[in-house]
Amino acid sequence: MYKYIGILVGLLVLLMVFIWLTNLLNEDSSLTYSEIESKLVFAAKSYVEEHPAMYPTEVGTSNTISSSVLISNGYMDEFSSYVPDSGVVCTGSVDIYLSSEDVYHFVPDFNCGNQYNTIRLYDKVLLDNGYGVTSGYGLYERVDGEFVLEEHSDNLDNYQTLEYVFRGAEVNNFVQIDENIWRIVAITEDNEMLMIYNGNVQKASAWDDRYNEDVDKEQGINTYEENGIKSSIMQTLESFYAGELTLVNKEEYSSKTRYLTSPMTLCVGKRSTTDTDMSGRTECAVTLENQNVGLLPAYYYMSASLDSSCKSINSKSCGNVNWLSDFDDHWWLLTANSENTNESYYVSRNRIESYLCSAKYTVRPTIMLGSRVVYESGTGSEADPYTIRFYE
Repeated sequence: MYKYIGILVGLLVLLMVFIWLTNLLNEDSSLTYSEIESKLVFAAKSYVEEHPAMYPTEVGTSNTISSSVLISNGYMDEFSSYVPDSGVVCTGSVDIYLSSEDVYHFVPDFNCGNQYNTIRLYDKVLLDNGYGVTSGYGLYERVDGEFVLEEHSDNLDNYQTLEYVFRGAEVNNFVQIDENIWRIVAITEDNEMLMIYNGNVQKASAWDDRYNEDVDKEQGINTYEENGIKSSIMQTLESFYAGELTLVNKEEYSSKTRYLTSPMTLCVGKRSTTDTDMSGRTECAVTLENQNVGLLPAYYYMSASLDSSCKSINSKSCGNVNWLSDFDDHWWLLTANSENTNESYYVSRNRIESYLCSAKYTVRPTIMLGSRVVYESGTGSEADPYTIRFYE
């Protein structure tokens, strides 16, 4: 009997050793779906390092590598060898996006049916906000310059322009990148997100401080840029992007932020104090392309208010029911006053004022977050901001 018991124990030990060795030799099996997604990205990075012709050469463009190429070239195994659930079929690819000079963003598109899918941040924000509300606080759809205020509006047919804009006093539009908090202003038709920094640059700045012949004083010229001549505020923003200026928490422009952004078109047209347009047509009559950082155009501040009395830029009611009134200091807008060449607009706590360009106010940078950015976690509230998934 002891002999048979010994043999049985020996067989059990051998079985346990066999199972242990099998798991050790197949350590890649039974990964989580997010781990498989990361493996897909790392395989693409290894492939591109050995095939540098796959790197895009123009900022704002991308090249795509399919999982079949990575698998057939031995950079990873079939998805079926990794998935934790039997019978699940997965597909995938990776985009290599050139964010800025020599800054590449590897973005997966990993699909496993009902089990797992790569989620873009803009998709999550739209989903959380019902793809556009028609009343109350939230994300509104704007079609051809007009907000959609009724369900199944005819405005959605044959439109020319479309965007989503956060409106109201309390909206879930907080995004955390590193230790910095940004807020989503709008989502473009191309699913890119216009963001404004929730704090400000450490150093206050004049909008411009050049000599102005119209007033015969050094009160600034309110043209953002013309024929290569840059305003003071534009130079300040470029210094910030270059990492030469810090944010209020002493952080320089985050390398991760640069990794995620796309070049944007700034609307630098001037407007009068009586102009009632809130669609952007006034400011966007003059544009500056391929900019990495900017300021908020005045029409977005006006658009964020749900007060129906907000008719023009000098309406004090524009600060009512407006999440952009949360900022309790004085900060420059991108828009200048078309009536006086030495004045630009700034936000004075909860309303817009026009004042001398030579005055020094807070700088709140804006950036354009690319549509490729992948959602990690969060609900967008101040206590639980959206976070972004990185593969480094």
